[in-house]
Amino acid sequence: MTKKGRARADAFSSLLGGLPVTPDAAQGIALDQIRVRPDQPRRYFDDGALDSLTESVRQQGILQPVLLRPVTGGYELIAGERRLRAARQAGLSEIPATVREVSDEDVPLLAALENLQRQDLNPLDEVEAILALTAQELQVPVPEVVPLLHAQRRAPDPDTVARLDAVFARLGRGSWASFAANRAGVLRFPPDLLTLMRSGQLEYTRAAALARIKDDALRREWTERALNEGLGVREIAAARRAAPSPDSRTQRVRRLIDDRRIAALGRREQGRVQKLLDELESLLATPQDSD
Repeated sequence: MTKKGRARADAFSSLLGGLPVTPDAAQGIALDQIRVRPDQPRRYFDDGALDSLTESVRQQGILQPVLLRPVTGGYELIAGERRLRAARQAGLSEIPATVREVSDEDVPLLAALENLQRQDLNPLDEVEAILALTAQELQVPVPEVVPLLHAQRRAPDPDTVARLDAVFARLGRGSWASFAANRAGVLRFPPDLLTLMRSGQLEYTRAAALARIKDDALRREWTERALNEGLGVREIAAARRAAPSPDSRTQRVRRLIDDRRIAALGRREQGRVQKLLDELESLLATPQDSD
């Protein structure tokens, strides 16, 4: 395991070690007693990898217990959804599980930490897991984390910076300032690119290159080509530089407003154009323009 991997595992183990164990710990739990939280951090499971794990489960069983917490009517999964799915596909009736009493506040933290230990973690899942952990540590809503990070880059508060440094040191994911500057921006990618990233079809570098294509139709065209033809970042960047910039509506209208064009219209159409121009001038005029 790499140094970063050990750091993340240590963070997960240290938090897990502080939680009480119920009498059902490390026992076989019936699959029909386990429910999956709707906000599990992992949303995409590669079919081929899941089939491979399922075959391994059939031959060797589940080698690492899943993590559960007791809830009314059974148990709730905290970590190990891929193992749970493989167990169900393999036809098992129960799965080895560690059961802990975990508060509602600690559930997202444990799930995110466990998610960060995955070897096949994609950048979008990584960013969302880090945001969840940082939000938990700073006691702020997840949507407020990125603005907070940028605010700390501009005007750092020593106490907040110290807490952020501690969080990112535990995660082994570099500095929080680098994360804010270079990784958190993935959340602003167009939805179609985020969907492809979640499904594992598009990696971060090509998604970032495609996100720089501002015209939606052109971006979709080059996204399809990138997937079908295996285009790399350089090809996408070259295509973006060569493509003509799409005209804005303002530019198109400005070209159309020409005295000769207006003079060629009929009297009724000229009147309508003049009325629209008067309204446009009134809307766009500033107080300084009126003086």
